[in-house]
Amino acid sequence: MTHQSPLYLLVSGASAGDNGPVTELVRLLQDQSWRVMVLSTPTGARFHDLEALSDLTGEPVRVEFRLPGSGYSLPPGAAVIACPWSFNSTNKLALGLADNFAVALACEMIGRSVPTLVVPKTGAPLAAHPAFERSLRELDQMPSVSVLRGEGGLPPWQEVVEALSSRIRGSG
Repeated sequence: MTHQSPLYLLVSGASAGDNGPVTELVRLLQDQSWRVMVLSTPTGARFHDLEALSDLTGEPVRVEFRLPGSGYSLPPGAAVIACPWSFNSTNKLALGLADNFAVALACEMIGRSVPTLVVPKTGAPLAAHPAFERSLRELDQMPSVSVLRGEGGLPPWQEVVEALSSRIRGSG
C-alpha cells in the first residue's frame, strides 16, 4: 500500500559514510511503500547525487525556496527524515534558523507536529562541541521529533527505516 502523503527526506552537507549513497536509503523507504521526496541544503547539493535521487524518486530535488507564483507547492508531508544531517543543519534546526529551504521545511513540519526523525552525522571534534549536544537535547525534547544517533557514525540505513516506522507507530 502506498502512503498518500510523501515522506520528505532532507539531506545536508554530511556524507553517508560507509552506508553507501543516499539512493540506497530511498530504495529501502520505497520498499516500505513510501513516496519519497528529497530536499537538500545548498551544501548538501555538493555531497549527494541529486540527479540520481531525482531519477529514483521521479521528482526534482528541491534546494531553493520557490518564488511566489512559480513552480508548485509541495504536498503535505506525512513524515520527515533529516539524514544525513550535518552539525550546522542540526544546530540551525534546533534554533529554528530557517535560512535554507530544507531547514525551513523541517522547521515547518515540526511546527505542524509531523513525525520527524533527525539522524545527525558529524566528526568527533564537532560532535564534542557543546552546541551540538545542546541542539540534540533540544530537538529530542520536541514532541514530534526523534533523534537517532549511530555508534561512531551514521546508523545503517535499515536502522534508519526501522526508527522511522517506530516513530510513525508511536505518533499515531
